[in-house]
Amino acid sequence: MLPLAPNEQLILATLIVALCGACKDDSATAPRPAVPVVTTVDVQVNPLNALSLVVRFEASHADSARAVYRKKDGTVGATPYVSARAATSDMLGRIVALGLEPSTEYFVSVEVRAASTTVQSDTLRASTGALPDALRSLRFADSDEPMGAPSGYLLVVPFVPQWGDRLAYIVVFDRTGRLVWYREFINQGWAVEAKQQANGHITVFLGRSYGWQPDAGRYVEVAPDGEIVGTFASRAVPYTDPHDLLLTFDDMGWTVAHLLGYSLRGVDLSSLGGPNDTTLAVHVIERQEAGATRLVWDAGDHYSALDWPSSPPRPSDLVHPSSLDIDNDGNYYVSLQGINEIVKIDGHTGRTLWRFGGRRNEFTILDDRLHGFRGQHSVRVLKHGDLLLFDNRRGESPGAARVVQYALDTQRMTARMVWTYAPSPSIASPIMGSVQRLASGNTVVGFSVAGRIIEVDARARVLWDAELTREPDGTPTQFYRALRIASLYGYARP
Repeated sequence: MLPLAPNEQLILATLIVALCGACKDDSATAPRPAVPVVTTVDVQVNPLNALSLVVRFEASHADSARAVYRKKDGTVGATPYVSARAATSDMLGRIVALGLEPSTEYFVSVEVRAASTTVQSDTLRASTGALPDALRSLRFADSDEPMGAPSGYLLVVPFVPQWGDRLAYIVVFDRTGRLVWYREFINQGWAVEAKQQANGHITVFLGRSYGWQPDAGRYVEVAPDGEIVGTFASRAVPYTDPHDLLLTFDDMGWTVAHLLGYSLRGVDLSSLGGPNDTTLAVHVIERQEAGATRLVWDAGDHYSALDWPSSPPRPSDLVHPSSLDIDNDGNYYVSLQGINEIVKIDGHTGRTLWRFGGRRNEFTILDDRLHGFRGQHSVRVLKHGDLLLFDNRRGESPGAARVVQYALDTQRMTARMVWTYAPSPSIASPIMGSVQRLASGNTVVGFSVAGRIIEVDARARVLWDAELTREPDGTPTQFYRALRIASLYGYARP
């Protein structure tokens, strides 16, 4: 390269200085991030739940948004933040405020944020609706002075004979006993089993079946705002069982449904002194993935009436599965309440891995003065492999339901009772019932027939004792299960 002449060097230097100055000016005048703006807000009563309000809004330059609400007495609340990136005039953002009080005026605004900037909209007035008449008589209150108030919420499905199959409800109470969420179903049969699934939605069985009637029934999946977003029913047999539905999610995001179903079949009971053609409900376990049935386990291939206890109840079904759970290895635990047995089943092949309880018990039971369980419900596997269950003690008089935790050794085939809770005085709950181990180590027990819910700590000390009743006379109200949930908006382990 030839050396530059003096005048060329001067021109080049001038250009470099000019370019540097331009870069410096660009840096100094770089545009600041736009401030988020809320341009439209509308608030309406949620037609699916009078204890909530639906807020719609339009915003620009906002990453997330939430609704902030205040009562006349100054009490302030807010929803969790939701994404606001698509909250445009073409598609308004939507926020549902849950857990509000009925027939109450609120002052509502939308708060949006982007980075470290937060902006709040103008405030609108809106009033919640009135509770349905059927729910106004429900009461949920401490029956004793609690040692420690529970956290979170309690989800139950009340069984009220006066509702018949015309009305059904899922209801949620807060820690003070106030009704904070519900979903009404009209002319859809009875509501039976309900739970909050891992995606934060609540599923509930609707139909006219307790596990043996010739009624198809189905589960519906309800989002926090009350919208029905999914339906699940047996594909392998005509009828869906109301005792349990588990939803899991595979690596592709597909919902995997694990449920129970049944068909009505003629069964020969002549060997037991009965008729040779009795119609019984015979159950299956069914796993549905990506809209297809991947596994069907049929109780009729593994059990007969010879597995019934010595004094069986009125025969309506063969084994009467009262709960379904999934182990960490993907295998199933099924509570066969009708034959006092818990069975573990290979989740891929349907092969029986072992039987615990009943006539074909394979375990030696240790440290249990009652030597096992009778008519059990709500069998749950804990993280370390122990089994926790509600032991109804069905058939005993007087009845004295309890909760039992067994540590299983499947090499030595022993089941050692390592924890139990039995209230004093005793509580009878010959059917239904539930148990739930919380993250704190506390245990929530639902004595369903008595309408009682008791929370105890790891030492079986009562922390909270409440009863579900109906006014005006305080009649105890039955339910299938009582489950603690951590949030109305999404799932977190309670």
